[in-house]
Amino acid sequence: MTAWDPDLLAAPPLLDGEDRLPPEHKLFALRTLPLGEIRAIGFDMDHTLARYRAPEIDELAFKKAVRLLARDRGYSPWLLEIGYDPAFAVRGLLLDGLRGNVLKLNRERQVVRACHGTRILPRPELDAVYGRRRLSTSAKGFRNLDTLFEIPEGYLYARMVDGFDQGILQAGNYLQIFHDVRWAIDTAHRNGEMKGEILEHRDFFIPRDPQLALALDRLKREGKKLFLLTNSEWSFTAGVLGHLLDGQDEARPRWTDYFDLIVVSSRKPDFFLDTPPPAAIEGQPRCFTGGHAAWLEAQLGAEGEQILYVGDHIYGDVLRSKKNASWRTLLLVPELEHEIQLLEVKNHDMRDMLRLETIRRRTLRRASVLMDQWKRNRVRRHVLGPRLSAEATVALDHEAAHLASSAEALQRRAEIHSLELDSLTKSVEAAFNPTWGPMFRDRDEPTRFADQLQQFACAYTGRVANLYMYDPHLTVYAPVPTLPHERLG
Repeated sequence: MTAWDPDLLAAPPLLDGEDRLPPEHKLFALRTLPLGEIRAIGFDMDHTLARYRAPEIDELAFKKAVRLLARDRGYSPWLLEIGYDPAFAVRGLLLDGLRGNVLKLNRERQVVRACHGTRILPRPELDAVYGRRRLSTSAKGFRNLDTLFEIPEGYLYARMVDGFDQGILQAGNYLQIFHDVRWAIDTAHRNGEMKGEILEHRDFFIPRDPQLALALDRLKREGKKLFLLTNSEWSFTAGVLGHLLDGQDEARPRWTDYFDLIVVSSRKPDFFLDTPPPAAIEGQPRCFTGGHAAWLEAQLGAEGEQILYVGDHIYGDVLRSKKNASWRTLLLVPELEHEIQLLEVKNHDMRDMLRLETIRRRTLRRASVLMDQWKRNRVRRHVLGPRLSAEATVALDHEAAHLASSAEALQRRAEIHSLELDSLTKSVEAAFNPTWGPMFRDRDEPTRFADQLQQFACAYTGRVANLYMYDPHLTVYAPVPTLPHERLG
């Protein structure tokens, strides 16, 4: 246990002269969140309470996995020569194990971007394979990259597909590679070797956040029951949270002092689906392995919407706790801070994109009206032709020529705006990720990840420490929903 440092208890400075929080410190509510009605708040550990250093921890998992594949599955040592690329995969992608592809989906589950291995698929090739049909992402051969732990899996699968296509790697098909990669990543996390290395170098892999203890302490002092619910086993959990919380507060010298109930090896999402009995951890009061949601609620004296659960896994933490236990949910999105920074940097370009798109649409609308007037002119010329004077006929033809040239000029102008807009959009999206663009959006469509977030999370934020800035008895309000006609102002 580390010695207590009073400087670690220092509250973050309040903003001078204004009461607005910087965006990276905010909770973004999707549903109004009445914190005063919350009796218990639970936390996942990995990538939630503990923010691992990335991409270093991803590279560690990648290297462990390729060694397992070469040693235990007989793959070529070529794998050991591959360097890890942290920029390739992002959260929210989908692996297609049958075809060797990595996919980005929109909210309608349609493929909007794709790579075969690491090769970007052009739109015609993408459409030839997937068209515009909705994919069943739970079907055999698909895997969602829903957690930060799965990011190395996406890149490893893509590179192994490259090696298979080039004849460097021997495998039965893409699906065998798909299953072998899943086995290797899972084994790297479960066999203890990687966790041992993380704990051995915890100062490097697990940066401390002094505001984490402040946030937990404030919630405890304001009467909230706090619980830990993690899939990690006891020894790793104790090593990580001891590093983060021991000695941060003289009133709570040990990390366990922050929690009213601790559940490790919880088997989420099955924790919300099955009802196995919990097992007490010897010598550790209020600490258990296993258990289930109904048992946990009875232990806490809180149920349903009286409980807020904070985690980073869209399925295992947020979707299942919302659908099966009716808990309120706060999704941790560590990538959010980087996305917000890029939104601020690219704000001017994004305003230009909106301006160009607005002008383009108005131009096309005007061109459409002019073309309709031209068509009406030609119909009139045809119907009335025999009865028109020579002067009237000339006037109609002159008007038609003017309408046609004006419409064509507007259409050419719209095409120029489209080219400018396409170039600017590609530049902005490449700043987020050269291959996949922003995590929450693709052009003007929300991604599947953004859609899941909107469906199942009550709120989202970048780090647990952000809770410190919110009164535990007040309400965090979601934006008032509006229909398009209500946004005219």
